[in-house]
Amino acid sequence: MNQSIDSLLVQAVHQSQPHIVDLCRRLIQTPSVNGVDPERHAAEVIAAEAENLGLHAQIVGMTSERPNVIISTAPTGKTGLLLLGHLDTVPAGDPVQWTYPPFAGEVVDGRIYGRGAIDTKGGMSAALYALAALAQTPGSLVNGRAQLVCFPDEESGATGTLGIKYLHNIGLLEGLGAIYAYSGDQITLGHRGLLRYKITAHGQAIHTGAYDWQEGVAGANAVTGMARLLLELESLKLPYSTTRYFEDYRTIITAGTMISGGVSVNVVPDLCEALLDIRLTPEYDQKRIEALIEDCITRVSRKRLRFSSELLSYAAAAITDDQAVIVQELEAATVQIKGHRTPRVVAGPANEGYLLIERGIPTICGFGPTGANAHAVDEYAEISGLVDAAAIFALTAWWMSHYS
Repeated sequence: MNQSIDSLLVQAVHQSQPHIVDLCRRLIQTPSVNGVDPERHAAEVIAAEAENLGLHAQIVGMTSERPNVIISTAPTGKTGLLLLGHLDTVPAGDPVQWTYPPFAGEVVDGRIYGRGAIDTKGGMSAALYALAALAQTPGSLVNGRAQLVCFPDEESGATGTLGIKYLHNIGLLEGLGAIYAYSGDQITLGHRGLLRYKITAHGQAIHTGAYDWQEGVAGANAVTGMARLLLELESLKLPYSTTRYFEDYRTIITAGTMISGGVSVNVVPDLCEALLDIRLTPEYDQKRIEALIEDCITRVSRKRLRFSSELLSYAAAAITDDQAVIVQELEAATVQIKGHRTPRVVAGPANEGYLLIERGIPTICGFGPTGANAHAVDEYAEISGLVDAAAIFALTAWWMSHYS
């Protein structure tokens, strides 16, 4: 029985290959650059495709222009596998640098090129057709249903305000386990945390030709003060993590990713602002990092020069229990489709996976089609990777339905 359904699901996915490719191309051709294009248009493409396939589609959000789209194999029932993607993308940059136009969805040598192809329009396309295969295969969901949820506004900092947090608060987010359909066939159990601050140096303005400035009795240069602080922060070399799966990573402070200050060439600047981006291993939390920053500030502070800080975002390092059902079944499905066991890892960058883990949903924070160049020129998804990912998603959902 199991093998028969397995085979039917894989067969249904392979027969859908042209449609998976077509959907991925149309999503790329529907620009959804964060802060530029409303995600509504991409959500509508996905919803229309789902309804044509006999799936249940719901568009819901805090605003009409930046909604979530929820696709379900059935309108009601307990959700076993929850598949995830985000509708927005980063900008394409200079289109001249691309081999193919970034919003054309060109298909060349088994690859689909375009902004969002692998992050995460390819993954959402594969996930949608995994749900279609499940809905078309009798007996594939013995209990409950499977769902795909696509969120807006991930690329601005993975806060989940318009997506995960909103849907959870209104009771529309559930699942025995979840997979965020990012690229690659490694099972990403979690990710480093994220801290971002705006640091402000407060100096004292004075004319650069003034005698008191020359003699050091008035004025304080906020820009050079900030430079000393940034270099002090950059010099911190924190140890590698000793937490399982995080051993390749350290907590790292990237100082001065953006900086601004000064008002005129002949005025000692009294204000300078800089941003800090900090990636956290489980050993470091907000309190511990802030103590390090304060130590650095103490070392570089001068008369008439002080510093203040503003927290911009915080997400602790997150990881799913490697014995969770979602991990076991995804690993088994990957072996069946690809013929080998895939590594279990954690990611250096943070994503929205932590929000689901915090809400009690064991989450694979990255697994999906193969491809490359996310956030870079010539981003692409491999067509064979799209099909493999859809088959793996379908098998994982079928096996997980026994636990629902």
